Amino acid sequence: MKKLLLFPAIILCIAIAACNKVKQLAFINVDIPYSGQITIQQIQGDTFGIPLPPGGASLPFPAVPFATNYKASVSQYGTSTDKILKVDLKSFSLQILSPSNQNYDFMDSIQVFLSAPSQPEVLIAYQYGIPKGLMTLTLTTDTSVNLKNYFTQDTMNYRLNTHINAVPQTGTEMKISPVINLQANPLQ
Repeated sequence: MKKLLLFPAIILCIAIAACNKVKQLAFINVDIPYSGQITIQQIQGDTFGIPLPPGGASLPFPAVPFATNYKASVSQYGTSTDKILKVDLKSFSLQILSPSNQNYDFMDSIQVFLSAPSQPEVLIAYQYGIPKGLMTLTLTTDTSVNLKNYFTQDTMNYRLNTHINAVPQTGTEMKISPVINLQANPLQ
């Protein structure tokens, strides 16, 4: 009799373990790269390369909108927005595209803020004490901020705020490359 009771208990344990294994296999963890460009507009008294007075100056950039294409992403991975567990910023890089003689020597620090319709602006990436001679910056990202409510909007806006020590060349073009990490589980 005890053996008869033990058999259903074993079957139940195996079924629960199998369900958990299926949920683990269905887990989605994918990186979604974005890319855009920003151009440094003319700065008052534009004298390229001239150092600024001690203390430098703040150089804010207008927000750069990125279409999230979240509907296509969740559809591609067979999930839905309510099954998204977390979205965070995996990496954020800036690269000077032109002119070829421009580097980030004019910049001391940079902060990147993210906003979206009906969502507050949040700091998501930064770099302080930028080394000299670089044409590409890989920023420190804050992966503790869950960006799900930003990602599930049609557009996310990235805004750069920099502190400069010299006047950058007008027309400098920079490539902005954020990579979002999406985690979801369609079986949750």
